[in-house]
Parts: sequence; structure tokens; C-alpha cells
Amino acid sequence: MKRCERCGLNRQERFYSGPRGRICTTCQKKARSEAHHRRRVGKTYGLEPGEYDALFIAQNGACAICKGTRRQRLSVDHDHRDGVVRGLLCRMCNGRLLTAARDRPEVLRAAAEYLEFPPAIEHIGRRYASEEVNNNSRQRRKR
Repeated sequence: MKRCERCGLNRQERFYSGPRGRICTTCQKKARSEAHHRRRVGKTYGLEPGEYDALFIAQNGACAICKGTRRQRLSVDHDHRDGVVRGLLCRMCNGRLLTAARDRPEVLRAAAEYLEFPPAIEHIGRRYASEEVNNNSRQRRKR
């Protein structure tokens, strides 16, 4: 057993690249992944070293829209017209919400207004979906 100098865990010899290895292969893989991410974000979005991390901290490690935390890294969101970086978003908000709205704020405002003041309640009153419909929706979400 050897102690990894990076994570501090006692690991078996097979977790090291050789007999003189001081950092376990798990930590090496994580370091390579982080380095690749820094290079890609810098090249693609023009972020200087440390700017992604600063933005991540400024957003409290959460998506700028839904405030949710995810296991994957947050995506760098940018305006497709002029390329300006706007913030870090989860994949759901970046890939579905903004894509569906086509980056148009008026669509998102209309969606928020729809959720807050559903027209059906005003015109026909409160109606409730059957328990069967609700169960089917829950089952689809579990998948």
C-alpha cells in the first residue's frame, strides 16, 4: 500500500504507474481531464486561466438559470450572434431551455408568465388531470 501525494488515500500498488509513482492513476486522470478542459475552454471561448473557476465560484457552483448543481461540469454559455460569454449553465438549461427559446428573452418571459398565470384557469377554472395521467408522467420522468 502507498499513500497518494495528491488525494492522500492509501492505495494498492496497481493504482500507480510504476514503483516510483507518487500520484495514483485516478488523480492523474482527473488532472489530465482538468487540463484538457482548461485548454479547450480557453481556445473555444477565450477564457484566461482561472476565469472558468472564478465564474464557477461567483455562481456558487450552480447553473446561472436553474441554480441546480450537477455532477458534470457546467457548460460555458455564449451568445451565438456576437460570441460574448454569458455564464455557466447546466446541460439542460444550455441545451434545451435556451435552445428551445432560440436565445430570445421575450419567449422566456412569455413562458414565465404562462407558468405564473395559466390561461386555462382564467377561462375555464381549475381542472385537474386524472391520477392516471399524473402517474404516467411520473413514470416517464423516472426513466
